[in-house]
Amino acid sequence: MQILKKIKANFLFRVITYTGILGIFRLIIGLISQKAIAVFVGAPGLAVLANLRNLLEILGSFSSVGTQNGVIAETASAKDASSLRALMNTVISLFMGASILIAILLFWKQEWLAMQLYLGESNGLVLQAIAFSFPFMGLMVLIEGVLSGKKAFKAISALQLTLAGVTAILMILFLYLFGLLGGLIALLLRPIFGFGIYLYYLKSSKHKIFIPRTFKFQFLNLKELLPYIAMALISVGFVHAIEIGLRGFITQRIDITSAGLWTAMNSISSNYFIFVTAVFTVYVLPKFSENNPSFSLLSEAKSIFKMLMPIVSIGMFIVYFLRVPVIKLLYTIEFIPIASLFKWQLAADWFRILFLVFGYYLVAKKRLVDYFIVELFSFAVFIGASIFLIDPYGIEGVAMANTLRFVGCLILVVYLLREKLV
Repeated sequence: MQILKKIKANFLFRVITYTGILGIFRLIIGLISQKAIAVFVGAPGLAVLANLRNLLEILGSFSSVGTQNGVIAETASAKDASSLRALMNTVISLFMGASILIAILLFWKQEWLAMQLYLGESNGLVLQAIAFSFPFMGLMVLIEGVLSGKKAFKAISALQLTLAGVTAILMILFLYLFGLLGGLIALLLRPIFGFGIYLYYLKSSKHKIFIPRTFKFQFLNLKELLPYIAMALISVGFVHAIEIGLRGFITQRIDITSAGLWTAMNSISSNYFIFVTAVFTVYVLPKFSENNPSFSLLSEAKSIFKMLMPIVSIGMFIVYFLRVPVIKLLYTIEFIPIASLFKWQLAADWFRILFLVFGYYLVAKKRLVDYFIVELFSFAVFIGASIFLIDPYGIEGVAMANTLRFVGCLILVVYLLREKLV
């Protein structure tokens, strides 16, 4: 009984339990959305929608100037509300400048981007609409960063669930009414609705004291944010650019249907990975960012692994053995070939979780050089192995490359942190 009480009192256990419960509802909503996409537009349409989603993530990262992790870390260590308001003024100032530059780029390179994303001429105007949509994503990221830094995991989980529900309704309705174009419009509306939901909560919560009373251009905290900005822009920008590039590579080497199948596997991975995402943003990063002289990376990593990995491992075994019913539930019979990708994707995600625990230490401690070494190694292995394995193994080769990537990243980050793990 004493052990059970101790476990229940553990903050990490509370984060895993609460976010896990709401994550189940989020997963159900995601299943419904995925099913609608599969039914209305099939694998090729799924690939196009994924391309636009990747572009929005890239632009969202650049419009927020990659400050999310910095906001989380600085919020966790902030001493008073006035310093946090100054931080938000700094970040909003950066948002405004970045958003203007990106909007100009979007209008300038509209036709080229439409071709790269396989949008087609009829959907090219969607790119112009992005200029009015993506700034809201940056502001939403800012609010979530503040809440994560304050460890408000219940609020974050509830807000994410609400936004997932709104997005699903929009996606299904617009797909039904307008087909693929409707799905693209629904993706563009998501940041706008998301910002509205997040801002409404912030204004009605105890965290409203962090909202700047007056906005003014302010760059006082820029020096503290620069390492986080550099890390996030490299990471997020490259990750989504590589996904778009690989989707195009698969389309050229095989066909766009295969690109859609690979995207479907990634979508399933994203759906179950939401169960652990909150652990890193709400617990791991703030914990590693605290100024605690007695902190031990080895002890903290062991504690996280003992609490998290048994749950993750059991969940992954269940997903693997139910992979065919999962595919039929999420998609249509057209997507059954991705059953062979599950073993590689699940293995990749298992090693990815182990890697992320140590990777977030690099972020929290602003170890910029080590972070770049790991990220560049990750991208090089993923791209190189995908190119080498796609001809003999098809899209399964890309999934195999992803596994090799995270196994290699785990080995590399442990080596770089060897002095902290003794």
